[in-house]
Amino acid sequence: MLKKLFSTEEPQPEAPKRGASATVYKKTDEPKHKVGKGWFRRIKPIARSANNDTQEVQPSSQTAVDADHDVLPRWQAIDGDWWIKPATILTALAVFFALGNYAFGSLYSWLDQPVERVTFAGNTRHLDRQQIAAKSVALMDGGLLSADIQAVKEGIQANPWVYQVGISRRWPASLYLTVTEEVPIARWGEDGLLNHEGDIFWPDDVAKYNALPRLKGPSSNTGMMMSEYYDLNQMLRNTGLQLVELQLEARGAWTLLLDNGIRVIVGRDQVVARLERFLKVYQQRLQAEADAGRIEQIDIRYNNGIAVKWRPLAATDEQQQG
Repeated sequence: MLKKLFSTEEPQPEAPKRGASATVYKKTDEPKHKVGKGWFRRIKPIARSANNDTQEVQPSSQTAVDADHDVLPRWQAIDGDWWIKPATILTALAVFFALGNYAFGSLYSWLDQPVERVTFAGNTRHLDRQQIAAKSVALMDGGLLSADIQAVKEGIQANPWVYQVGISRRWPASLYLTVTEEVPIARWGEDGLLNHEGDIFWPDDVAKYNALPRLKGPSSNTGMMMSEYYDLNQMLRNTGLQLVELQLEARGAWTLLLDNGIRVIVGRDQVVARLERFLKVYQQRLQAEADAGRIEQIDIRYNNGIAVKWRPLAATDEQQQG
């Protein structure tokens, strides 16, 4: 026993045990500053001893620095003058928009000048160019940019002799008008005229166009009547006759008035076939009587012939004297 107690031999270390106690961890002191959830300290790998008997954690200086840096609150890392840059940008944008608005207003004021010149394009026969130009300027109610061009166009279009009008701006202070005038093809009733499309317009000087053929009928059928007039008039011209009036009744019956004063009642059905039969009979037996002015009216609605209405005989000179 005494020998064992006073023995100078160093005690042999125990063999390391397997399991959780085989490794010894040395906990470092907890940092004073803690951050909320999600903020963790960085821990370096554990340094092993030379004899691999025990393992200890050796905290390095770099680990401490990283831990201290990470635990700082985020707001402490923001510069104290963080608001200066956004304020500078907003101020620059405000100045830019103010200058742009001023430049745009100045340019708009320069372009929006009163109209000083009106250029008129288009051939006119019934329209007064000076009157149309003066009316267009009066209708503008503003400068070249601020004026309502559509209102000016509608005002000029109200003239019955204007078929189509185009308006464009020409800087610095000019208005360009392109006007297409109505071309009358036939008269409509007593006071109207028809253009090439069968549209009715109502000018004041209809009496100047008494030489044009007259069409009478429902205003909703003007296009169809114009087409029928062209076809029938072409048939009559082949025999030396001309159509001066075409009438369509509400029930659909057609009546023609020829240039020799004869009225031809055609009816509703078989208009072309009936007219062809009439022309054949007219050339064979009625042309001489028609040239003498003895025929007043011819009814061709019959299937096998025609009915002729004669004019009353003119009084002789002796009867007129008395």
